[in-house]
Amino acid sequence: MIMTGITLLFICTLGLLAAHIFGMNSHMSFSSKQSGTQTGAYGKVMETVLGQIEVYNYQRMGFNKGFICFSPDSRFLAVGSETGEVLLYTTKGSLVWRKNMGLGKLTALEFSSDGQSVLVGETSQQGWLFSLSVKDGSELWRRSSVNELGTNIKEKTYPGIVAIRTDAAGMIYAVAQRYIKHADGHNEYVGQIYKFTANGERVGSFPGDHNLDSWVSWISVAAAGDKAAFATANFDVAKYKYDQNIYCLDGNLNTVLWSKYIDVVSPYQNVTMRTGTDITPDGRYITGIASDGRCFLFDSEQGQEVWRRSISQPQKIGGVYINATGNYSQLLGEYAVFTTGNTYNRANWQLPTPVEHPNSNSLFVFDLQGKLMNNYKFGGMIEQIAASNKLAALAIGRNVRSKDPSVHGLYIITIPETQLVDYAATSGGPCVAAAISADGQYAAGIEAPLQLDDGQVIGEYKLTLLAKKQR
Repeated sequence: MIMTGITLLFICTLGLLAAHIFGMNSHMSFSSKQSGTQTGAYGKVMETVLGQIEVYNYQRMGFNKGFICFSPDSRFLAVGSETGEVLLYTTKGSLVWRKNMGLGKLTALEFSSDGQSVLVGETSQQGWLFSLSVKDGSELWRRSSVNELGTNIKEKTYPGIVAIRTDAAGMIYAVAQRYIKHADGHNEYVGQIYKFTANGERVGSFPGDHNLDSWVSWISVAAAGDKAAFATANFDVAKYKYDQNIYCLDGNLNTVLWSKYIDVVSPYQNVTMRTGTDITPDGRYITGIASDGRCFLFDSEQGQEVWRRSISQPQKIGGVYINATGNYSQLLGEYAVFTTGNTYNRANWQLPTPVEHPNSNSLFVFDLQGKLMNNYKFGGMIEQIAASNKLAALAIGRNVRSKDPSVHGLYIITIPETQLVDYAATSGGPCVAAAISADGQYAAGIEAPLQLDDGQVIGEYKLTLLAKKQR
């Protein structure tokens, strides 16, 4: 009875808090997700198994995934699998080619801006960035990151290309990272950001003559190529050279235009921003989201904070701090989109929580003035978001609290209305990757297998391709 009362009080309190922060027109929804039936707006073009992979359970923090993206002209779908293969399909479902990349782990995938090549990042002893021909999968060029980042074969700490972006002129930006967990428990980060021409010539790097000592695994680039932004996620409370939370560089990666330190909120000891800087197409604004649930919009010229909002404020209930992690931010037209993840116990993410955070596993849409337009609460973790025009495709995976597999699937919603367009349920496993074509005609998702608490394995490692039905 006492716990029930506390739970109800907590939910009501957060509801009032949300109304205070966002206003009464926020359309906050704390209801569970809908059923797994399709609306019929999209139809399945194909489903194909991508191979056998290691099966994880609910106790695993990270998860198997894969990488998928559509070509700029919406004609092709590129897939990078956990099995080490890169595959290219037409959007009609035909396999064009498949290529085994060897022993490295695929960690990034992107099309070149002209759609003529597939860019592949891997973590391996050399930390390669590959360029593959769309025509036949042949290797056009490769570049290594080991000279800057180093490697340790004995300890299995390898360099890797973990993010790839392009600008309108065809320039390629790649984030290289090496993570080292030392025997005494402390973390070491080694990183570099590269700029290449379409032919693979390296024309810039940051910091250049030394390495980043912070966790950097994400970058965003203005379409004009005049700015690049990244955030840091230093989990240890330690002294770092690169201790700011957001950095904005000139497009040549020569100069820090500005950097920003963000104040810490209780009960955290630092601010981590692992993913989700994004830049408006005109380069005017930059978004960011912290794991503590605060989202931001910055002016890109001077780095001035335009506004901030708290979409999943940490709360203490029954002596336990719970939070719903801030995950992704994305700019889509005149709107900024932010997502939250699962509910975690602040003391230890594997410990139980009294309740789920009401704002967990949700998507929030703001206009560029900071007004909340709409939000949508999903039943599981938003593993990835991909946006195009006025649509967003979302991969919905595990809810580590409810452990309800019926919510797993690929969701397509409108922006800014957050209306459900269609939903393709998986065969049971979490949906771990999502993509949508530039014209919104095609969407794709990857499902991974999942081991339930009773040992049963559901789902399989599978690709699904959808196409919008003509009406």
